[in-house]
Amino acid sequence: MMFRIILLFVLFAPSLTQARALCPQTVGEQAMNQCLDTKLERAVDELDSNLDHIRQKFAGDPDLLQLIELGQKNWDAYRKRQCQSVFMIYSQPRIQNLMTMSCAIQLARERNQILRETYQLGD
Repeated sequence: MMFRIILLFVLFAPSLTQARALCPQTVGEQAMNQCLDTKLERAVDELDSNLDHIRQKFAGDPDLLQLIELGQKNWDAYRKRQCQSVFMIYSQPRIQNLMTMSCAIQLARERNQILRETYQLGD
């Protein structure tokens, strides 16, 4: 029995650590889910804002905008499949939810950074 507990801790500790790193002050599952949901909403809002700025900045170049939109569509498909694969790794619904949201947050943040750097947003 003790071996199973240790094994479960070793398997799930990294996943909990990742979620806790995003929401270090939260205590409890409900609070963690709320915190992650808020972080994801902020990352998606920032993504939408960055894309709006890009559309405005390059409004005079429809060919470029078409490529950017296609890139975003492909990125979104990648994000969905990547986070879905993360979901499938874990068997406990609680862990699945934490890891899927952590995945989506991380990828949205990375995408935002790429958009800001590539299209020189904030200039």
